[in-house]
Amino acid sequence: MRYLVGVFVSAAVVAMACGSARDDGSLAGATASVVTSKNALIVGGKTGVRMIDSTGKQVADLGRVIGGSDWRYAFAVVVDNAGNTAVRMVDAKTAATVRTVPLTGRWEAVGDYDGGPTGLSPDGRWLVLAATEVPGRFAIVDTTGGVQPRLLNAGPAASPQSRFAFDAISDNGESLYLVEHLVATQYRVRVLDVRSGLLMPGAIIDVKQLATTADANGVMNGTFTSSTAGPNGQWFFSVYLHPAMGPYVHALNTTSRIAECILDLPTFGNAGAVEMAKQPYWAVVLGRQQTGSRVYAVNGALGQAAVIDPDAVKVTRTSTFKVPRPTQSTTGFVPRPAGAVSPDGYRLYALGDKGIFVLDAMDLSLRATFEPGSSFRSLVVAPDNATLYALGSDGLTIAALDARTGRPLATLALPAAAEYLAVPSH
Repeated sequence: MRYLVGVFVSAAVVAMACGSARDDGSLAGATASVVTSKNALIVGGKTGVRMIDSTGKQVADLGRVIGGSDWRYAFAVVVDNAGNTAVRMVDAKTAATVRTVPLTGRWEAVGDYDGGPTGLSPDGRWLVLAATEVPGRFAIVDTTGGVQPRLLNAGPAASPQSRFAFDAISDNGESLYLVEHLVATQYRVRVLDVRSGLLMPGAIIDVKQLATTADANGVMNGTFTSSTAGPNGQWFFSVYLHPAMGPYVHALNTTSRIAECILDLPTFGNAGAVEMAKQPYWAVVLGRQQTGSRVYAVNGALGQAAVIDPDAVKVTRTSTFKVPRPTQSTTGFVPRPAGAVSPDGYRLYALGDKGIFVLDAMDLSLRATFEPGSSFRSLVVAPDNATLYALGSDGLTIAALDARTGRPLATLALPAAAEYLAVPSH
């Protein structure tokens, strides 16, 4: 759930681009080149997404896209001159179109192309789009091409006054979760049953919230920051900032249509002005170890971290680590992502106001601080565990660091400002 017209950060891949299509089905304006670099890197933002190699050389231009965590494929949403839409499945290495799904009418991505959530189910099969001209109307597209798109209305005839925005969709494609905006930062999470096309009565609420972050009618209060799917896609974890109580994690079971509220982050219930100002630095990320998986909530600006058991849906460990004294200053951007776990699952990285903090993912102890005098807006770890990439606060440079020692390896200059980084996992 989230309080904003946002998009869902899934564990699967998606990207959406607006543009025209050539006769051969490839994206107009896209350059295609096979990626041969061991550490290919996605550099993206609202104006477009490029794939570069470890030297900074561009190897593919995918256009205006939003990326997920896999990046084997991307999805381009293209509206033609007749006002109809084509959803194109694009090979992210070559920019070539693999599959096309047509839709009547104008449809668009549910997000803002800034590296936030994307509109996909956790397994990547279902893609949700919003009608460009009819608020509250959604299309559910089967990215495998096996099922015809479903068109759904959140309210009667999707009236112009619709206050519904996309939140999440289940892996089985049967439950579409929507945020019903109310007053100010108040909202409710509703479920639209895909089979019947009906909006279910009531709201998705955890009874523990009734005394803290919600009322008896399921009306909640908060601002969304970050989210991740759990290890099997069933649970979806989101960090919210309650305007009085501070940060908490809302866990949504997208299959069972239930919610759990995790209220024991370090500052929940006693967050002051500084904690509120540093809300954008909260990141919730999934780490996979040989012994299982963990979800981490971490804030490098405040020096706070927590381990969440994704099966028991509860905090099992918290930690406070030493960072420079935070202030109420704001950055003007939302770090995406503000945290990352190494592919081997044993190092947790967190962005601070300045510097990158490296924690032991097992006990949350602080092991190192990289680049303490620099500010960054995004970071990712290469699949080989060896290289950490950090996007500068101005979006124009990328620092490549040794992921274990923090030793600078290279500085990559970008021709245009970017907002986030990602790495293909293949």
